Amino acid sequence: MFSFFTSPFSLPVTHSKNQNSKIKIKEPHLSSKISNFKMGAISLLLDTIVFIFSLVIAIATPLLDSQSCLPSHFFPAPLVDLKKWYADLYGDYLVTEKPRFFVGLIWVEIFFLWPLCVANLYGIVKGRGWSRTTSLMAGVCAGTSMAAIMAEVLGSGRASEKLIQMYSPFGAFAVCAILRGLLPRPRKTSLPSASHGYSARKKRA
Repeated sequence: MFSFFTSPFSLPVTHSKNQNSKIKIKEPHLSSKISNFKMGAISLLLDTIVFIFSLVIAIATPLLDSQSCLPSHFFPAPLVDLKKWYADLYGDYLVTEKPRFFVGLIWVEIFFLWPLCVANLYGIVKGRGWSRTTSLMAGVCAGTSMAAIMAEVLGSGRASEKLIQMYSPFGAFAVCAILRGLLPRPRKTSLPSASHGYSARKKRA
């Protein structure tokens, strides 16, 4: 008789537990989707920035920058004229005077940064996970070179504002490339599998 009167009161308690379990299941799933969306947007932005600058470096290094450390007769006359036009337009005395530290940085760019930028282009297009490692390496390399160049450009007092504005975006590229290498890849959530898991937990409850 005692169990007969107590059993009706036990049903609402069980039902409320089920309702609470539904809330606990839905809330983390919604927050994880929001966080994944934010990480996906940031990852897409970094991919775009790294891809654009990697493309610029992959083209400019063998055609223009390498003229600072290789004889001019190795290059077609239009490329030599283009390099001189750039140096005159921006007042880039580093390109004109070719100080030894700058030539050394160009060699590092040719043998280290350029292959990494080519790998970045392929890895981003194909969606390879290892491209984050090459992006991190390229960012560290570019950041080290840009620290030396910006220290000379800002400290010499000879650089024009136009020249500083030309070099500054490559420093930003280095930061973005490093962030892309350090941030985790956004996880892909599957709604059907999540709903299936929820229905399975509901059946077990």
